[in-house]
Amino acid sequence: MVYDELEDEHLPDPYGPNWDALGGAADESPFMEAAFYLLREGTQWFGILAGLVIPEKPFARNDAILRGLLVRQCKLLRLTLRELHSQETFQQQSITRDSIETLATLLYLLSDDGTGIHFDRYIMNSLVAERELLRDIEENIKLRNGEVWPIEERMKRSAEKTAKAAGIDDVSKLPGRAKIRYPNAEERIKLLGRNAYIAYRMGSVETHGDWNDLYRNHLSVEGGEFLPNLKSFEVRPQVPLMLVILSFTVVLDNIERLTLGNEAADFLRPYLEDLLGRTRKPDELHEQFMISA
Repeated sequence: MVYDELEDEHLPDPYGPNWDALGGAADESPFMEAAFYLLREGTQWFGILAGLVIPEKPFARNDAILRGLLVRQCKLLRLTLRELHSQETFQQQSITRDSIETLATLLYLLSDDGTGIHFDRYIMNSLVAERELLRDIEENIKLRNGEVWPIEERMKRSAEKTAKAAGIDDVSKLPGRAKIRYPNAEERIKLLGRNAYIAYRMGSVETHGDWNDLYRNHLSVEGGEFLPNLKSFEVRPQVPLMLVILSFTVVLDNIERLTLGNEAADFLRPYLEDLLGRTRKPDELHEQFMISA
C-alpha cells in the first residue's frame, strides 16, 4: 500500500479493554479476551506496516530482506490469531518460537554498521542448505554414472534462481557456516532480552512433541488413568500479549529505518505507541492476577 493512499477506513479500530473487568477478574477469561482483540488490532497494523511501498523507490536487496521479515512476522501473527479463533492452539508456542526468531533476525540485521556485513552473513548462511543440496545432487548423479533425473534439474534450477536473486552467482563457492560467522539463534534472540530466549526455548516442546506437550495438549487424566484428548486445548493470554509487546517494541525502536525514512514513520508512531500502551497494561494486570491467584 502506498502511504499517501491510506485513509481512515484502512486503519484498525482501537480496542478498548474493559479495565474494570480486568482489575476485578476472578479468572483469566477477561485477560484472554483482551489479548485476542489486542493481537487482532496489532496484526492489522502490522499488515499496514509490512505492505507499505514507495513507488519511486524500489527495494534494494537489504531493504527487501527487512521488508520480507516484516511480512513473515505479519503472517505469523495472523496464524496465531486464526488458531486462537479456531481453538486449535496446541502449536501456539511453536509459532511463537518462529515469531521470536524472526524479530531477533530483524534486530540483528538492523544493528548492521552500514557495511552490509550482517546482511551478507544472513544471505550466505541461508544458502548453505542450497550448497549442500547441489553437492548431494552431483554426488547422486556420479553414483548413477552421469544419469540426471528431471527432478534434479528442477531442484538445481530452483536453488540457483534463489541464490541469484540474492546476488550469489555460484552457491558452490560459499564458505562453511563457521567462516560465515552468522550468529546462532540463541545469540540473536538474546538481542531481544534474556527472557525472550526462555520463551523461544519452551517453543521446542511443541515443535518436537515432548512429554510436556503431550500431557498439556493431547492427553487427559481421569481417575489416575490416561485418556486421549482430541478436543480440549490450553491457551493463556501471555502469548498473544507478549507477541504484540515484543513486535511493536522492535518496530517502534526502528520505525524510521523500517519505513525507509519517509513520513509514514511520523504517521504510524502515535498509533503504534498507543497500541503498545494499551497492551502493556493488561499484561501488568495479568501478572498481578497470577501473583494473587
